[in-house]
Amino acid sequence: MPRRWIPLIASLIFAAACTRAAGVTPKEAAAQSPPDRAAAGCPTGDQLPPPASLVRFRDDGCVPPTDLVGFRCAPDAPPVIERTVDGITDRFVGGRFAVPVDALPAEAVPIGEGADMQVYAVPGDPFLLYVGEGESVARWLRLPRRAVGNPPTAYVIGDSIADGAEPFIVDALPGWNVGFDAVIGRGTDSAIATATAQGIARPDVVVLELGTNDADPAAFRENVVTILGLLRRVPLVVLQTAHGPLTNIPGVDTHIRGTAPRYGNTLIADWDAFVDDAELSSDGVHPASGHEDLMARLIAPMLLRWLDAATGGQATACAARAELAAGA
Repeated sequence: MPRRWIPLIASLIFAAACTRAAGVTPKEAAAQSPPDRAAAGCPTGDQLPPPASLVRFRDDGCVPPTDLVGFRCAPDAPPVIERTVDGITDRFVGGRFAVPVDALPAEAVPIGEGADMQVYAVPGDPFLLYVGEGESVARWLRLPRRAVGNPPTAYVIGDSIADGAEPFIVDALPGWNVGFDAVIGRGTDSAIATATAQGIARPDVVVLELGTNDADPAAFRENVVTILGLLRRVPLVVLQTAHGPLTNIPGVDTHIRGTAPRYGNTLIADWDAFVDDAELSSDGVHPASGHEDLMARLIAPMLLRWLDAATGGQATACAARAELAAGA
């Protein structure tokens, strides 16, 4: 491999570990050691020290190296994995974009391993990619295949919290077209019609700020599953957790964290962890005077980081060079 590529790609190139044909279960695969790089005829770690390294593993016939490529464009950029299925390549981004899961789905199968990471896919669903690192597993975020709008578009569906945050979110996203449907006292059942319309319109981003007014967490989960299904073709869906003293909040947040990882286009905005009760009014739910921009401060940076990754910014700037180095 020409040395001129080395400073340009802080990367991982993954190839295959066999899947069900070899009788390997996801849990067994996570405990396996990486393939022997020297036996595969690959450079050893002391030849190409990280982070500026390009690692190849032996191709055993399951997934060609060119169909599973990982790279990191800069030490402070999130890692990216490209997966090609039937000639169509999707990019998945980890780091701050990864959504932790308690366990792999039962149907997940291992497709590659390298640099202490195990990569899993769900047969029949090219939008899902899971990565195990150590004792943790996360669903990585799928970046859009289509070009982001110019200007980018976002739509916020929410209740009184989003209603109060509207001017601040608009100000925090200069150059974006941002639409709102925020209704005081709204529950998720009344948001399904709006989600249906946005699933057809397909803005670049939909933000869901819902759950505070859902008294029954189980019914909330059913509605959220319906809404996320309607928005599956939206490039990015941000699902915001709830916060407050109401007894329904813990159940609502549990269902948000349990449901979001099943959708490859979804991120969690953790409002519950983000807000400080000192910044809230006496009801413990709504931002207090002087803190009306709280939701904007949580949401806008996420959307801007995603836009950077989706449009060839820092996270994906070296993708073409990584693909060329991998032989793709």
